[in-house]
Amino acid sequence: MAGQGSAGTALSAVERWWEAGLVGGGTGEGRPDWAAFAEEASRLAPERAVAPEGDHPGLSGFEWVLRPFTLRAGDRLERGLSGRVRGLVDVAAVREDLERHLGARLARAAARTLVLELYEARSAGLLDGDDTRARFRDFLGRTASRRGLAALLAGRPVLARILGRAALDAADAVAEALERFADDHARLTAGLLAGSGGGVLVGVEPGAGDGHRGGRSVMLLRFADGSRLVYKPRPLSAHRHFNDLVAWFNGLPGSVDLRTLRLLDRGAYGWVEFVVAGPCASVGEVETFYRRQGALLALLHLIDGTDLHHENLIAVGAHPVLVDVETLFHPRLPGTATEDPAARALHDSVYRVGLLPQLFVGDHSALDMSAVGGGRAAVSPVARADWADAGTDRMRLVRRAGTFAESANRPRLAGGEPIEPTAHVEALCAGFRDGYTAIGAAREELLHETALLEAFAEDEVRVVVRPTWVYATLLDESTHPGLLKDAGERQRVLETLRTDVFGTVPAPGLVDDEIAQLWAGDVPLFTARPGRDRLWGTAERPSAGRLDRSGIARVTGRLAALDTVDRQDQEWIVRAAMATASRAPAHRPAEDRRTRTAERAPEPERLLSAARSVGDRLVSLAYREGPRSNWIGLELLDDRYWRVGPMPADLAGGYTGPALFLAQLAALTGAGHYAEVARTALAPVPGLLDALSGRPEDVRAVGSGAFSGLGGIAYALAGTARLLDDPEVGSWASAALRLAGAAAASEREHGVGAGVAGGLVALLAAHRAGAGAGDEGRQIRRSARTCADRLTAVDPTAGGRGFTTGAAGLGWALLRFAEAEAESATGSGGGAAGDRAAGDGERYRLAGLSALRAAVGGEPADGSGGEARASAWCRGRAGIALAVLDAPGALDDPHLAAWSRRTVEALGRDRPAADDGLCHGEAGLCELLGHGAVPEARPHWIRRAGALLASVEETGARCGAPDGVPHPGLLTGLAGIGHGLLRAGFPERVPSVLLLHPA
Repeated sequence: MAGQGSAGTALSAVERWWEAGLVGGGTGEGRPDWAAFAEEASRLAPERAVAPEGDHPGLSGFEWVLRPFTLRAGDRLERGLSGRVRGLVDVAAVREDLERHLGARLARAAARTLVLELYEARSAGLLDGDDTRARFRDFLGRTASRRGLAALLAGRPVLARILGRAALDAADAVAEALERFADDHARLTAGLLAGSGGGVLVGVEPGAGDGHRGGRSVMLLRFADGSRLVYKPRPLSAHRHFNDLVAWFNGLPGSVDLRTLRLLDRGAYGWVEFVVAGPCASVGEVETFYRRQGALLALLHLIDGTDLHHENLIAVGAHPVLVDVETLFHPRLPGTATEDPAARALHDSVYRVGLLPQLFVGDHSALDMSAVGGGRAAVSPVARADWADAGTDRMRLVRRAGTFAESANRPRLAGGEPIEPTAHVEALCAGFRDGYTAIGAAREELLHETALLEAFAEDEVRVVVRPTWVYATLLDESTHPGLLKDAGERQRVLETLRTDVFGTVPAPGLVDDEIAQLWAGDVPLFTARPGRDRLWGTAERPSAGRLDRSGIARVTGRLAALDTVDRQDQEWIVRAAMATASRAPAHRPAEDRRTRTAERAPEPERLLSAARSVGDRLVSLAYREGPRSNWIGLELLDDRYWRVGPMPADLAGGYTGPALFLAQLAALTGAGHYAEVARTALAPVPGLLDALSGRPEDVRAVGSGAFSGLGGIAYALAGTARLLDDPEVGSWASAALRLAGAAAASEREHGVGAGVAGGLVALLAAHRAGAGAGDEGRQIRRSARTCADRLTAVDPTAGGRGFTTGAAGLGWALLRFAEAEAESATGSGGGAAGDRAAGDGERYRLAGLSALRAAVGGEPADGSGGEARASAWCRGRAGIALAVLDAPGALDDPHLAAWSRRTVEALGRDRPAADDGLCHGEAGLCELLGHGAVPEARPHWIRRAGALLASVEETGARCGAPDGVPHPGLLTGLAGIGHGLLRAGFPERVPSVLLLHPA
């Protein structure tokens, strides 16, 4: 235990105790300043320490143990202040602020080590006390003694380095800020503090933001009269020039009058007015707020702003006020280029600014950190280190979801809750259009007459190399006690920045700089000058790399390219991003829609024409560069969250879905441009399959599912290969099938959408289509049997009753496999092998029927009650009924047959669906009503197919994303609507993708 170590009573008595705290032992260097500080702090510790009585919640007990560090930091602050400061500042109050904030920081850094020491002392029976709290206080006293603290620091010199560095930097940063305040006092009272007078400075809250360059961070200064002021320890020339740019922007026709912050730029640092959030006076002012936010978004997009999240914006009445603009003219980092044209387009789009909703999705929740949609009180999607049974000798580390407090970025009415931004999308888009158009009309003035852009040329702007949470995680997790005895151990953890654990790896020189700054206790900071093509790191590394071109050159090129098409593309991204902030359930119930119906079947030519209009829109939405095309899509994650991004490969929301539909359209029309986009969209498939080969963990993670896994990818590839007569794509389909079979053997999901049942049906579809001769065909059958055996061993209702995740899909897949087994038995010519195949087929048939009966579950035909209430294909009555109709032999069961026919009749008479898509819209219902097993539903099919056609012809295809935002995907997007139109017009030539019927 620390308090019983052999370090003696003085830390300095241990020769070169600090050496292991330096990477490589310091190579003969002298004693570092943090070591001297730790020795001085340990000398302040009492010979015998007695912890205060009472409870010690949270980490307060550890803050008490580390008081020598905070007291020494307070002494350092006071000794470093000039007489000019003392006449303007309540030094005792400021010192108290410093010690309080620093104590909490040091306690977090030491907590893991102290909890381990507590556990070891308790296990060894070294603690005195009648109860857990008394024993905890005994531990605190032993550790806080001079002997105990010296032993703790000598035993873990890396911890001493972290504590000493943090204390030194915190004291020096506050002292520097106070001296600068004294230097500028006259200017401030004549400017930013004019009218209030300020009075004596009575408080400084350090740590408002990330620490850079020796722990320096934004600080909030409080004065005796209640006024406040913001200190920023970095150049403010970029903010000053941004204010000039906004003033020009406000003078353009149709201006929305954006508000900026008053500031005092002092070169290496500066002062900014403190603003307080305030309510809007009326609903009209809320609309004005969002129009202004849209215009601000346009301006920031055009000058390459980024990382402008919810903490960087304050809603001051009807004004969205930016409080930080350090990331303007943000460059593209070297080594981050991608071959995906959609990814490049998104990176260069309005989405990059950070104002629009962007979900960070974890295992149990999602968090929006954006300035428009974020700022809610929320639970973090990432579990963090926390402490159970704090203040007792049972204290231990646990992982819990952290919480985020509400921010001030969203407007509100007086006395009301913050406004939901999704109710004001039109105002936001109107403001964006107006701002974009105004700048486009005045771009010659901006580029050639005002010199407003050139004014930024030598300003320092921050470059975000990685998300800040990466650095915060490393700083926190690298305080594990096992990493604090020798700097080499901690260095190895920091070296993970050289791997792809945290995403794209920057150039080696940048990683060196990142690690050096992390060792200094800082969040790594990189900067650029908008007029240059260089990147800067720490003072010791003035040139961290070369950029592809300067920030001003990039912005100039963007301004020159402004046009109506780009504005429409950017507005689509705005709407798509806002859709991700919707709180409506992803699979919502049907809503009333006003659509025309039909009394006779729609003509195939009209259906084909409507499908071509959908295909043309898909072609226009595709981003193309060289041999590759892709789309920016809306992806549904975990059936709960929508996310904007370049489309992945899966069938449900990825690029294989649009590719398959365009190939179907090309085969029907002979139009080569559909085939070309379909083929170029599949260009990344070989690289994906190569990357997965030999990596079983990744294959298992992707899964074999029909719509969100390798099974669906293989199905789409096989179909596209046949439609385009492309043997190369067919070879990719075979490779994907092999991987799907491998995934199905061990993946955890069992449904059709993302699990074993989907893999089984994809394998059967390939087998029926003639894929895999000889050994390959036998392997497909073995993999299919493995899938079927796994399905017979699970509870079919574990995922609910529906088609994509539940019993209906499992039963349907097993009955299709049973049919295949029966055909195999017939084809074997009898004998023992045939008898075994027939017996196995009967086993799968019975399991499949049982699953379908469980899916129906006695549900009444009107769908009242239970999960089957919804009419959706994915998890409601339509999907269950479709599974029964399509599963071989299911209609031989009287109960299943009666239920499905009553359900089809009820759905046929139901009101129009909320959208036109396959998943829970009209196209999915038409698939059910047009199934050959229910010819009596033909009149309903005519009416619903007519409604689908009318919707597309009259108002445009309505997708299944929130607010009907159009997007390329198959299940909820344009590709699925187009496929549904082709199915309605040409059912013999266009097989059902929902049922994975092979061509």
